[in-house]
Amino acid sequence: MAATKTPRKRAARGRGPTLTREAILDCALALVEREGVSALSMRRLGDELGVDATAFYRHFRDKDAIVLAAYDRVTDELAELVGGLDAELGWRERLQRLAAASWDLAERQPAIYSLGFARITGGPSERAVVEFILATIASTGLPRERVVLFYRAFADTTLSLCGMAATVAALDPAVREKDANAWTNIYAALPQAEYPAARAHATELQQVDDVDLYRLAVDALLDRVEHEATALSNPA
Repeated sequence: MAATKTPRKRAARGRGPTLTREAILDCALALVEREGVSALSMRRLGDELGVDATAFYRHFRDKDAIVLAAYDRVTDELAELVGGLDAELGWRERLQRLAAASWDLAERQPAIYSLGFARITGGPSERAVVEFILATIASTGLPRERVVLFYRAFADTTLSLCGMAATVAALDPAVREKDANAWTNIYAALPQAEYPAARAHATELQQVDDVDLYRLAVDALLDRVEHEATALSNPA
């Protein structure tokens, strides 16, 4: 006879530990990193915490609000980093440290990062990081319209490349391997007459290191900031 599955008991109203916002976020983050983004639902969170799914609406209006709050929670460490940087560091090194920490975070928390990197949370961690980037670029003396443009360029470059890396890391391992081998399995086998450049560079394309690519993009952007700031302070 098949064993009967005993449903998890839900907490009775007014009894048991109080369901807190932090407990919900802890559970959501653990669930997403353990089983992937598709596992996250109000019902599943309720099962994990032993409460009815309607209990979450006292703290969050919907699942999307949980996702945004969870992502902002994960980026707490970035807010702590920028808040604790030595004031003597130059503007460039300050931004490089934030960029490096963002990549590290995306590698360690790929599932939630892939869910939230393209969103605007408006949360305290995001606000702290936005303020830091704007203030750091403004310290170069650039006019406000250029500060804002470079802020967007820096934020979008780091978020998009970190988000892409996180999205790839969250894929099934077999899918990741298939994509990684595409340069040699597909591009190296293209007709030479039609795709001479792709054929010639197929091996090198597969060998590109994602971290090197990320640093190249960030440094190229910071080079442009430095070029404009120097030109402004030393007009011809």
